[in-house]
Amino acid sequence: MAVAEIHLDGRPSSIRTARHWAVKQAQDADVPPGLVRVIELLTSELVANALAHGSSEPVLVRLGIDADHLVVRVTDEGDDLPVVRTTGPGVPGGQGLRLVERLAARWGVDVHPSGGKTVWFAVPLDGTTPLD
Repeated sequence: MAVAEIHLDGRPSSIRTARHWAVKQAQDADVPPGLVRVIELLTSELVANALAHGSSEPVLVRLGIDADHLVVRVTDEGDDLPVVRTTGPGVPGGQGLRLVERLAARWGVDVHPSGGKTVWFAVPLDGTTPLD
């Protein structure tokens, strides 16, 4: 599968756009349904974080196959690095990266020397997922 990408503006509706786009790309690549749900959720979380914490639009989402994993990369121009926060039932928000940490096989952040960053996650294509 070739790398697919979509550019998004800073509107909240871009989260839904990214989610639907990622689902379509994963389905077109014959990714197992349980894994499509994980890709949908984690893409939505990373795009929401990029819109909330990135410095400006656009946000670039790329999806591709790397060996035996599907990898989603979300790039924004913000310099603030994501942090997995400790939260509890009384603390709103802060669950996005905890979900990424729990459901992805691996994830990380690539800092760009000229500014901005790419937050990415990889999920195995063997169809196993913590949601099953």
